Amino acid sequence: MTNRVFGIIPFMLFSAPAIAVAADLSAPYRAPPPAPIPYYNWSGFYFGVSIGGGFSDLNFSNSGTATGAPTGINSANVTGVVGGGQIGYNYVFAPNFLAGLDADISGANIDGNATATDGSEQHKFETDLFGTVRGRLGLTYNNWLFYGTGGFAWGNERVTHNQLTGTAGAAGAGISETASNTGTGWTAGGGIEWGLTPNWTTRVEYLRVDLGTNSYAFPLAGRTTTFDNAFNVVRLGVNYKF
Repeated sequence: MTNRVFGIIPFMLFSAPAIAVAADLSAPYRAPPPAPIPYYNWSGFYFGVSIGGGFSDLNFSNSGTATGAPTGINSANVTGVVGGGQIGYNYVFAPNFLAGLDADISGANIDGNATATDGSEQHKFETDLFGTVRGRLGLTYNNWLFYGTGGFAWGNERVTHNQLTGTAGAAGAGISETASNTGTGWTAGGGIEWGLTPNWTTRVEYLRVDLGTNSYAFPLAGRTTTFDNAFNVVRLGVNYKF
């Protein structure tokens, strides 16, 4: 009897690990639950820089200042680089909707030329500085923001009349006259913003900027040019968020 007991004990000691392994293999594997995605906080103040391009097809009318008689209607393709800075504030509510305010200012060289059909006159249109003050409404998804935007716009615009050949009024060939003004109007657009880190974001944005219809007189040539300065802006921005 004693020999039988001592024979069973070694058998139990050696078979126990095998039984445990078999039990482990029979149990289904359950992967650990994924770590929760950290909540991204969009609320707060931010400032940053942006760079991009502006483009448009401008239609304008050119007429005699004294008579008002049209001297021809033409169009100008304007393009150029824009770059500047922005500052703003975001507030997230309910719980994935965002409301905010954004103000920016950009230097620009959006310009283009248009020549009269008879080749006698040329007009150059330029916007060298513009800015906007806009509201933003958006939808957040963790560190992504999809938004629409719109508000007030202003810009410095300049028109140059070049007399290429012949004479217009007192302006002979080679005479140039320049007039400038600050136009005001509206802007609207939208964009996508991505939170790179808790404090840094980047965004791509489209804006339509319309600075209204303005008229410019050129006394020597006796000409008045009227045009609606409206252009498109596509730009990439980087912001630091407090």
